[in-house]
Amino acid sequence: MDRSSARRRVLVLTTEPLPLPGCVTTGAGLRAWGLAEGLRSRGFEVIIASPALEEGGAHAGAVLPPHVRSCPRSAIGALIADVSPSVVVLQHWGLAADVPELTVPLALDLAGPHLLERIYWGDSDIDRNVAEKIAALRRADFVTCSGEYQRHYFYPFLAMAGFDLRRTPVPVIPFSVPPDAAASATATRDPLAFVYGGAFLAWQDPSTPIQWLLEELERAGRGTLQFFGGPHPVADASGGRFAELTTALRNHPRVIVRGLVAFDDLIAAYRRASVALDLMARNPERELAFTTRTMIYLYCGLPVIHNNYSEVGRLVRERGCGWALDPEDEVGFRSAVRSILDASAPLESLRRAALATASDYSWDKTIGPLADFCANPCQREGRLAIALAAEARRRETEALREQCDALRSELLTIKGRLAYRLLQHLPAAGALMAPFAYLAGWILAAAVYLRLRRTNR
Repeated sequence: MDRSSARRRVLVLTTEPLPLPGCVTTGAGLRAWGLAEGLRSRGFEVIIASPALEEGGAHAGAVLPPHVRSCPRSAIGALIADVSPSVVVLQHWGLAADVPELTVPLALDLAGPHLLERIYWGDSDIDRNVAEKIAALRRADFVTCSGEYQRHYFYPFLAMAGFDLRRTPVPVIPFSVPPDAAASATATRDPLAFVYGGAFLAWQDPSTPIQWLLEELERAGRGTLQFFGGPHPVADASGGRFAELTTALRNHPRVIVRGLVAFDDLIAAYRRASVALDLMARNPERELAFTTRTMIYLYCGLPVIHNNYSEVGRLVRERGCGWALDPEDEVGFRSAVRSILDASAPLESLRRAALATASDYSWDKTIGPLADFCANPCQREGRLAIALAAEARRRETEALREQCDALRSELLTIKGRLAYRLLQHLPAAGALMAPFAYLAGWILAAAVYLRLRRTNR
């Protein structure tokens, strides 16, 4: 093995399907791919692996490039031993429990408020989820996230995991796109084609803006909505939210329902459209998300109708690459759609702004913080001591729990004995015997008095 090469070998792990030719992917899969490709653009030897590549998974039958590996969760330890990387990069903390103890530094990418996502899809075990997240963070030597808004969200979790926030940078690597956005500039487009795309997720609700759009298309008698949506290819996290909407869309004459398609086919379809519908109801998760689908729209030269409350919404407004609206602003939304349908919207200038923005967010430009760490990977100061202290607290808590269980069992045994049950009934019996005890007391007092008189004689 070439030792100089091994010092720049990085293993990227994700749970998600990757954007391989002919394959459906997800936002997290695109995030992991962007990190890997960004590092490759800086000269690192990168291996990227995912359980989703297993037979019967989202990539069944795909031909894997040399740097892409199939790896079930149970074989991650063996993969690490085989690759022998100088650093491991985890895209998403949920995979940390499947990664054995490492002898090399660990970088952890935090690309969204996953605890909020779990709440929306119905996982209400907050204590367990928080404990799992903090345990994963505690193992990290370096942490990145995908947005400025998110960074503030992650601070308290990092503090609970033992990070000294006075000395710990949490660099932002925004969701990034390929460096060839200019390829979308010359595409031939349908000026009246809107698109909506992405996996169905319980924390996303685009139903009202979609209804408004369809009403405007019907009123104008022109235009189409191409709907590229479907359940997550690994695990359906929609919570049933989209079932009714999809049925309605399939029966609408101005909607073309395509479902989830391979990523390369999706890019080709986006480049034939003119505007992306990207407006969703407000909630805490949407406020923090640095949305993947939005950056892909911009990469394809699509001006977006987006929200005005998120970090990406601010980007859309400041860079002039679409409309940043309040999701409850029906008047503003309908006005924007009508301007598109009557050709008064400045789509060409919006498209140029979209492509310029995407170019600024290409993965070769944004990867710097992670590339710098991978070039000189090191373990976080004090991480081992923090881990040992946490393990000591865990064992102490477990010992106390066992003692509590033993005492509870002993108490239940005592409560089951006859003597204890009789003692429990003494207060009630005492109340019944009180008159007899009173009479007995007088009799005893009289007997003592008579005895004393006889003695005095």
